[in-house]
Amino acid sequence: MTAKTVFLWLGVAVALITILFFAAMFFFVRPTRGERIAAYPSPRAALIVIDIQQDYTGPQARKHYRDGDKIVAASNSLIAQARARGDLVVFIRNEIDNLLIATMFDHINAPGTPGAQLDRRLAQTSADRRFVKHRPDSFSNAEFDAFLREQQVDRLMITGLDAAYCVNATTRAALNRGYKVTLYRAAIATESGKSIDELARGWREAGAQVKSGQKI
Repeated sequence: MTAKTVFLWLGVAVALITILFFAAMFFFVRPTRGERIAAYPSPRAALIVIDIQQDYTGPQARKHYRDGDKIVAASNSLIAQARARGDLVVFIRNEIDNLLIATMFDHINAPGTPGAQLDRRLAQTSADRRFVKHRPDSFSNAEFDAFLREQQVDRLMITGLDAAYCVNATTRAALNRGYKVTLYRAAIATESGKSIDELARGWREAGAQVKSGQKI
């Protein structure tokens, strides 16, 4: 085999690996689609707190969000209001169990590690529900999807991070299923190249409501 042939095959291999990588990433980040929710006789609302975890907002965060303290405080304000109204409070944690993705993200949110736990400052109670996801979209966890349907939830209020990834994917998956979605900008952060303003425009265009304050 000549050197030219070797380089040709190496080029083909690199191209195939690149295609497979981007195909995997597209599958990983895209929002899920599911059966539309029913018209419930007594619908409920749920506050969904996404990925406010030690690795992002805690004192020893490995990927520090500069707005972390503000996000925790704003989310706690919304949590208190949701409880006072009788709304459900649901906490979502991200765990990266895919070796390729985990390596890319320096093993942040590795299963079983302290950093993968919820930020200890969040106002949690034993009555709250907690779910773990392994993809940006919270609905990728079928138990989360089933819980909302069992509780006859038709409105989701969303806080957390990252606005460009997990918050965005969860929002669009919820809209795909017919939920009414409200996002609270004061309790949402991003470290992506996109601004909250840009992301908020996309959410509104998709059919969600975006509020700038911290009042439900």
